[in-house]
Amino acid sequence: MTTTRRRTSTFLYITLGIVVAAPVTVLVAAEKSTKDFMHERHEHYEKLGEAFKAVRDQSRSSKADVAKIKTAAKVVNDAAAEQDKWFPAGTGPETGVKTRAKAEIWTKAKDFDSAKKLLSDAAPKLLDAANSGDVGRVRTQFGEVGKACKNCHDTFRTPDED
Repeated sequence: MTTTRRRTSTFLYITLGIVVAAPVTVLVAAEKSTKDFMHERHEHYEKLGEAFKAVRDQSRSSKADVAKIKTAAKVVNDAAAEQDKWFPAGTGPETGVKTRAKAEIWTKAKDFDSAKKLLSDAAPKLLDAANSGDVGRVRTQFGEVGKACKNCHDTFRTPDED
């Protein structure tokens, strides 16, 4: 076989391998989707809840740790900016996987977008207050973030099963 024919054959085998492997790669990535994706969403909210609690606790403390407030406010801000990615179609209660996310997230998408916007508008103000070091401002802004969270929870999340 000539060098040119070998190169052509090698190229064809590599191309064929890519064409055959590409759908398998997509399929493997898709297998991660529903249950794993929902778990990741839950983990995001756990982290957000921990940060929210840290801001609350520190802003109520007589000796607030402003560094902890800043770190936690950044987590809240980052989560608010990322939350649009956490609710793709097909990751709700229709999956049969346990979730506190209500179907209304997807059936009333415009209302859910408005609720998410309340958080994404309030979170940067909390971060700004935290970065100022003014614990009084943090306390005030924390209240606004809390209202945004409650608004969404009241409509789009099922109550805790205690």
